[in-house]
Amino acid sequence: MANDVTKDTSPKSEDTLEDIYLWRRKKLAFSVLFVSTATWVLVNIYGFSSITIVSWAAMAIVSMIFLWGSLLRLLSKVEPDLSGLELSDEFVAETVRSCRKLMEEMVRWMFRVSAESEWFVFARTILGFWILSRIGNLLDFHTFLFIGLVIGLTVPKLWEKNGDRLQKLSRNLKDRSNEAYNNSREKILKMKNKLQHGTEEKVKKAE
Repeated sequence: MANDVTKDTSPKSEDTLEDIYLWRRKKLAFSVLFVSTATWVLVNIYGFSSITIVSWAAMAIVSMIFLWGSLLRLLSKVEPDLSGLELSDEFVAETVRSCRKLMEEMVRWMFRVSAESEWFVFARTILGFWILSRIGNLLDFHTFLFIGLVIGLTVPKLWEKNGDRLQKLSRNLKDRSNEAYNNSREKILKMKNKLQHGTEEKVKKAE
């Protein structure tokens, strides 16, 4: 009987993203941060448009590839090997699966927060979206994306180091909020019962 050997040839796109925002691949994470910072400076400080920056970047890439290919043909008279630039079927399929998984997680999260979560999670989500809307009124789109990228490259690393303490603080805050909510609800119910009892007594006296 022949043994079927299966190899996992799918690209590690999720691992790469995790390595970037956890700074496990420092050079790649620094490159992303540097390119993003340079783009933000060109757009917001020097006033260039996004189309101009993309066009310049494309011209630079095409020019470098052209010079590289010309030198390669001139020196070795061999056509440059561009097979490494092709997108494999596995990469495309993995990218589609990742996008689908992300969309499904977003939909499940929306329904979980709206219909299944406790009031604390719902209130925290609404407060977060409200703060986000207020920030959106103060910042332009490029600045908002840049700040989001910087946060994405700093917060996960801080969470990895201080996650236990932050979770403990979050649990304590949640317990105190639930306790305050229950106390307020009991007081409201007591006041409601007193009002109903007083109304019933007035009706009996009137009769």
